[in-house]
Amino acid sequence: MEKNGPTWRIRDFVDGKKVTLEMGWPNKTSAKKRLTTLQADRLRGDFIDPRAGKLTVAEWVAEWWPGHEIGLKPTSRQSEGSRVRMHIVPLLGHLTLDEVDNLVIQAWITKLMAGLPDLDRPGKWVRRPISAKTVRSCHGLLHSMMSAAVRARKIRTNPCADTKLPKLTPREMRFLTEPEAGRLHAAVPEHWRPLVLLLISTGLRWGEAAGLQIKNLDVFDGKLTVERAMHEMADGSLIFGTPKTVRGRRTVTFTPKVAQILAPLVVDKGRDDLVFGTPTGKPVRARNFRRGWLEWTSSAGLAGLRIHDLRHTQAAWLISARPPVPLSAISRRLGHGSIAVTDGLYGHLLPQVDAGILTAVADALEHVDPAVIAAEIADETADDLESQEAARRRGEVGEPTCA
Repeated sequence: MEKNGPTWRIRDFVDGKKVTLEMGWPNKTSAKKRLTTLQADRLRGDFIDPRAGKLTVAEWVAEWWPGHEIGLKPTSRQSEGSRVRMHIVPLLGHLTLDEVDNLVIQAWITKLMAGLPDLDRPGKWVRRPISAKTVRSCHGLLHSMMSAAVRARKIRTNPCADTKLPKLTPREMRFLTEPEAGRLHAAVPEHWRPLVLLLISTGLRWGEAAGLQIKNLDVFDGKLTVERAMHEMADGSLIFGTPKTVRGRRTVTFTPKVAQILAPLVVDKGRDDLVFGTPTGKPVRARNFRRGWLEWTSSAGLAGLRIHDLRHTQAAWLISARPPVPLSAISRRLGHGSIAVTDGLYGHLLPQVDAGILTAVADALEHVDPAVIAAEIADETADDLESQEAARRRGEVGEPTCA
């Protein structure tokens, strides 16, 4: 401790030089109590250098992000980078880490949901409101960032720990009946029927089907192997990455009828060629396919049907089979991280659940982290929520998604 004008300060030796840790204590007694606390923290290994919290959020992002993005897939790197640039740094970047508390986080959540109207231009926005799902995604990213700051001993606790977040209101899943599937098949142009048929008969994700290669399709044995998925980046580039989950790498069977329809697609193609392409031979892009999809579903009397609903339909058909297909088999077929995820998404559809399935679900819940299950269920329904937000921004209703 030492006198510093009318107040007292606490200093320490760093590399042989005196460095001020804290200052502004009104008297010697209060400074001495604080010094004792700091010394006790150091002995326990709990010491947090008060100067570390003076780093701004923007400065910490610049330090933390390069290490964080290494473990992300290209699509996650793109989406999380966008959240940092658009929603975290602009609103919180000027604050120091030790200024960010629960009240600040809660106010930030409110600003994200309310947006910022342009007072000079009625009906326009300086910053548009964002959906509950995007708010929760931004908060999750900030939580990870602050957890890293705790581990790096920049701050003592994570200010995001007790935030009240907006509730998600996912759109109801839609399941086609067999007659509806027939109408859809008839409305889809001949070139695109094999792709739609494969989606509805296997439950593949859009990216898994769009990225399927000839070498992974066996029309003689009626099976395919999912090893990768195609993703479309914001700049228009196409990225081929691994499936969403470890169990996403899987073998999926299909019927002889589907095999017969797929067989012509493998003729005169190399092993590494894509199974599906546009009439001109280019990869199928979701945003372009969606324009036709809206027209075809409307003409089939299925307006509002989303591509992802074909995946839901496959699950519903398997569950409604007689006898019902076990959830464990459905989980493997859809590439879910665990049977517990499948139960969380589709368990309510089961007309009756036998003891064996109940035991399997109980075992899965016993060994799987509930937070991991919740995260994957949220990820499975994220496409539906994102499509709602996109439609809201464009003033449309019920636009389907292909992701």
